Amino acid sequence: MHNELFLDVNVIMYAAGESSEYKESCVNVLHKVQRGDLKVAIDTEVLQELLYRHHSLRLREEGVKLALYTPRLKPRDALHLAVMLNNDIKKVITVDQHFEKVIREVERIDPKSLI
Repeated sequence: MHNELFLDVNVIMYAAGESSEYKESCVNVLHKVQRGDLKVAIDTEVLQELLYRHHSLRLREEGVKLALYTPRLKPRDALHLAVMLNNDIKKVITVDQHFEKVIREVERIDPKSLI
């Protein structure tokens, strides 16, 4: 039986947001996750919600920082990266050279190198 908990996006949003009745507890939850004291799972939809909400507020860069700690990552690439990391995939075959400039968690393989 899994003892993992699913972390809803609103915990991240309250932790990063304005002062509220939930801010402190949400910040504490994220600190426990960061320290490894609390094991949680997320899915790509959590990242999508986070990115979409911040995009609609014209706070795209902040949304991406929250999602993946890198402000230059495009939302779609953030979702691809989340899927890769969640499935322990360390290499991506892509023409997009920004992967090797922005994303350090995976190795970019140029399709030409596979010929």
